[in-house]
Amino acid sequence: MTRSNLHIKLSNGKNIICVADSSSAPEQGYIVERLLLPLFEQEDTEKELALLSEHCTMDDRRINATYRYVIDLTIKEIKFFEEHYSYSRGSFRKGSDITERYKDYLMTIDNNKVGQ
Repeated sequence: MTRSNLHIKLSNGKNIICVADSSSAPEQGYIVERLLLPLFEQEDTEKELALLSEHCTMDDRRINATYRYVIDLTIKEIKFFEEHYSYSRGSFRKGSDITERYKDYLMTIDNNKVGQ
């Protein structure tokens, strides 16, 4: 199981943090197809929060998270990073930008649709 901390700016501009607890590597498909793409289709903060509540632990971060998604619903943008926690400092740090892995997965599912 791969966990991710999600840093999200909702369509109304409010910032929230939550945790995707299962299958959150983009290549596993679940987070992209069940959460991220449907989240971009919403234009209503209440619907965004309902979808997030269905798939995430709200108002939480996990020290054992592998990834960090930075999602801005006001401009429909996702950035994807490694996540690091410093036990000595008690703080989270955004690691390397690995957004290309997310974009590569999007291309894979787009190509599969074309081939059908």
